[in-house]
Amino acid sequence: MLYVVNIIVMYFQNNRLLMDSDEEIAFFMLLCCYWLNLASNRIGRAIDNDSEMSGHQHTQELLHGTSTQCHELMRLSREAYVLLCNHFRRNNWLQSSRHISVEEKMAMFLTTIAHNKRFRIIKRRFQHSTETVHRCFHEVLNAMMIFAKEVIVPTNSNATVNSSERHRKLKEIFPGAIGALDGTLVHAVVPADQKTRYRGRGKGECFQNVLGICDFDMIFTFVWAGWEGITHDSRVLKEVACNPTSGFPFPPPGF
Repeated sequence: MLYVVNIIVMYFQNNRLLMDSDEEIAFFMLLCCYWLNLASNRIGRAIDNDSEMSGHQHTQELLHGTSTQCHELMRLSREAYVLLCNHFRRNNWLQSSRHISVEEKMAMFLTTIAHNKRFRIIKRRFQHSTETVHRCFHEVLNAMMIFAKEVIVPTNSNATVNSSERHRKLKEIFPGAIGALDGTLVHAVVPADQKTRYRGRGKGECFQNVLGICDFDMIFTFVWAGWEGITHDSRVLKEVACNPTSGFPFPPPGF
């Protein structure tokens, strides 16, 4: 960079007499400053992601390495990871781009949510720009919202009662029950003027109260998010149950 600056200074000194006015000199200096700024940014980007392992190579390691590594990084077995990617691709919810495969996009998304990582951390691992990581994350997130409507659905009550003998003790303790529900606090990023309502139960941080219902096979059958962290579980349950558009899965008659 210093070498380039010296060349510009020498050129300016040799050609100053050829310039007709101070305006031309000022314009020339502005062009030089603009070029130096572009050059410095390009140099910075060039060395920003300099890992020997690219995002594609890291994804291939997840696909062909040990299942333990896959589970630790993405909280998902390798078999489930492959099935999930194939399901999204088959339904045209997610497609490979020119340089990033479906598997790599999914790996970035799952690693982010599994460990609450920031995009700047993910970009180091996968060797992409922050903007690319952000775009891929929201691309997978939108696909996940479609997928959620497919998998988070009420379970057939008869099938649940007459299913395998797993969790037999729970069924004996709670005869006639078809599942369980509870509220949990999940971290939320909210505007500054709304933070007071989302500071859940004196913990100081912002949360949303998420209501979840699962059956005896530990499968979620209903999820409702968005309530402020200070809201009590009973209030959330009452409001959701009384909301005709929520799709709340009421037990069938006789339960």
